[in-house]
Amino acid sequence: LLDKCVLVPNAGTIDVNPSQLSASGQELAGPQLFGLRLGFSGTPNDLLPKPMGHCAYADGDDGRILAALSLTDVVSMNELGSWSPEGLLQDIATAKGAGGEPKYHALIDTGALITGMSNREVAESLLREGLQGLEGVVFLNRKDERMVLLRDGFKEMPLAQCGLSVEQRFSFYD
Repeated sequence: LLDKCVLVPNAGTIDVNPSQLSASGQELAGPQLFGLRLGFSGTPNDLLPKPMGHCAYADGDDGRILAALSLTDVVSMNELGSWSPEGLLQDIATAKGAGGEPKYHALIDTGALITGMSNREVAESLLREGLQGLEGVVFLNRKDERMVLLRDGFKEMPLAQCGLSVEQRFSFYD
């Protein structure tokens, strides 16, 4: 009896709400919700909501970030010479680690190097070119929703529903 009552929609046992409330970090950090705000998570810079004032960095934060970005086991450099967006994607997709696995698991395109392609097209190109051993590419669609393009059938689905572990996927950040 419980199964039938809980799982039957519109039977008066399940609350259904046709709308979803959402808020940005900017809205949540404003004075409308809380009189006192002690922290704000996000990119460490001074782009905080105005009511929060200036960012107070902990001593040594910049040094720790620079130290991590200077470690050769964390960051590597490849001088490309002449390149194209398609060639860059091919280089990334076919690069192999010491054990033959994909060398890279993420592409952070902060300089807008990949132009003329949608994020989904980038994901498809990476899967077609290589990334052997990885089963999907995470990307943001046109609505800024986190999606995964699966290698199997090139099906697109929300990241939360894909079932792939972090080790099984590549992430493209645009």
